[in-house]
Amino acid sequence: SKDTVVSRYAISSDATQSVSGIWPEVQSSESSRSSTSTCNNAHVTVLTGDSKDPVLKNATACALSIASDLVSSPPPDHKLVGGTAAKLQLVASTPNSIAVLHFKTELWDTCAPSALIHAQGGKITDLFGSSLVHTPRRSTRMGNVFGVVASSGVGGAAAQVHDLLCAKMRCDPKAVEQVLGKYMRSKGGVGIDGAQAVDVSRDLDGEPLDRSWIEQQVLNAVVSADVAAINKPAASLRSYSVPESGAWRGLMSTGCRLELEWDGLDDAGRALPSSAFYKRVVMSNLSHARDKLTSAPHKISRDVKSYQVETAFLTSKACQSGLIEDAGLRICRLLGSDLRPRTGGPQEAIQSRFAVLLEDFCDKDGWTQQWLLDKGAAKAALKTFATMHAYFWTGSNFWKQRKEDGTLLEEAVWRNGGYMQPQLQGWDQLNLVDEGFRSRLPSFEDELKRIPELDGVELETIGQRLQMMAKEIGISAHPFYEEGVRPELEKYRTLIHGDPKQANIFLRYGDDNANCGPEVGLIDFQWSGFGLAATDLAHHISAAVTPDCVSYDGSKEAELIDYYYSCLSNALVDFGVASSISEVEENVFPRRVLQEQYETALLDICRMVFAYAWRRWKPETEPTAASLNRNSYNKSLPSALWLITRCSALLEAREK
Repeated sequence: SKDTVVSRYAISSDATQSVSGIWPEVQSSESSRSSTSTCNNAHVTVLTGDSKDPVLKNATACALSIASDLVSSPPPDHKLVGGTAAKLQLVASTPNSIAVLHFKTELWDTCAPSALIHAQGGKITDLFGSSLVHTPRRSTRMGNVFGVVASSGVGGAAAQVHDLLCAKMRCDPKAVEQVLGKYMRSKGGVGIDGAQAVDVSRDLDGEPLDRSWIEQQVLNAVVSADVAAINKPAASLRSYSVPESGAWRGLMSTGCRLELEWDGLDDAGRALPSSAFYKRVVMSNLSHARDKLTSAPHKISRDVKSYQVETAFLTSKACQSGLIEDAGLRICRLLGSDLRPRTGGPQEAIQSRFAVLLEDFCDKDGWTQQWLLDKGAAKAALKTFATMHAYFWTGSNFWKQRKEDGTLLEEAVWRNGGYMQPQLQGWDQLNLVDEGFRSRLPSFEDELKRIPELDGVELETIGQRLQMMAKEIGISAHPFYEEGVRPELEKYRTLIHGDPKQANIFLRYGDDNANCGPEVGLIDFQWSGFGLAATDLAHHISAAVTPDCVSYDGSKEAELIDYYYSCLSNALVDFGVASSISEVEENVFPRRVLQEQYETALLDICRMVFAYAWRRWKPETEPTAASLNRNSYNKSLPSALWLITRCSALLEAREK
């Protein structure tokens, strides 16, 4: 447009003073620059209107400051452009451009341009980084009342400015208070302080979580039925906050800790939960899910079901009055949910959305996590899994005394659980083992040649040898995916967690459990279903423990297996499967059978790791928060070397 006004802001690279004339002040310090990478010669254009709103003025100044820090030269342009469509059209057609829009645009202003920007590799969010949701279900109806930020190109300078700008806005308490405060606190509630993960704390229509919804979910879960019946809640939620330190943005979900401030107590005079955990899945917003549309479309429908499985299991009597009350395990309670699955093909299923509010294992209550589990923590976790396995073992009191609950459990979970299960991963994966292993072997080859247990082994053949027997191993490790596949294994059938990695395990240490290890809390039951206990055992040892818990000759893992077997044997007696420990060994589940099933399961894990998981291999020399959720074989070099060495030994034993 001939009326476009161009303003150039040259912010000195050595500026140490705050940028004046804006609110709140923006610092251009060396520390802020050191956290970003520099994009040389990537000229950035910032497009805005002429709004006098202080939050938008600050956002504009932040965008220019960030762009100046990222790009060595030339300095960013600031263009005043009238009209929402005009700004967004420029973003879609102009490389390295970013637009900051005011709070009064409407959904119809951004709907079609959003598609255009996405098609060009750009993105569009609100001011805090949450994707725009174009739906009439919102209470705000048609207004983009949380602002709009749009940027061109993936991975370019504008995309980096976009992400950093939204992060800065989440760190600005005045911006959060002005735009989102009415959702987060009532009059008199605690003020907003510190960085807030308000891009994650959204409902499935893109609006900030409302206090009344959180209050209703928590009170319904913890207040007795008689109090709820007379519609007199014993407490009310005054405010909530979403500290950035308690948030995560993963490949297949996002989540955040909600810190809750209550007025009053529950109906029994007890303090209500000081926090809850909110997990949100909008599949179409997740790049990992979108990638599956072309690389593995069958996994879209699988993932949709996994979220339904988790909710169904956590609300089942088998979990609530079974594992939690009868068996005494700490399982995160489901406080509330909003499930919107879509049926049909992958293109339809990826439009599914899920949100769950869960009991929080928070550090204020003494809960913690380990990057990888040390020996004491690993044994505590194994005891917990052994209790779970024994409780649902074929012939246990649960199946004898709670037949209706058992029938409902069968309907709720996977026929054969386990993230590694070949049918859930895709049978084609069995043909990629050799290729996957050979492509990753150079990362490990030098270290593998120094391991005595691998002397004389042709390393490049390990993947091929495993692939030749992968189908038989996969069926033997996961025999319940179809009825009658391995009828002789039905007597060992139980419920498995399905993903017993360390990221799904919380620990609480205290004087009461000083002599018996930490208390264990379990989360994430998306892959729970029926299976062999040994698959959980092998998955846990291969994915969750520190390298000093295992050894190349198998002796250290044998110690963990022995401990698990001892715990399982005692629990099988407690839950009515056997009358004595000796009966477990002689008739119910001999130790040698566990060993055989464990070795089969470990080889099956190698199949999945070699063929698929090692695409995301990234070694870490020390623990980082960013890698907490990754399995040991994907972040610990010693763990990966151990897995290959044990795979070679087990293959050799089978080949003989």
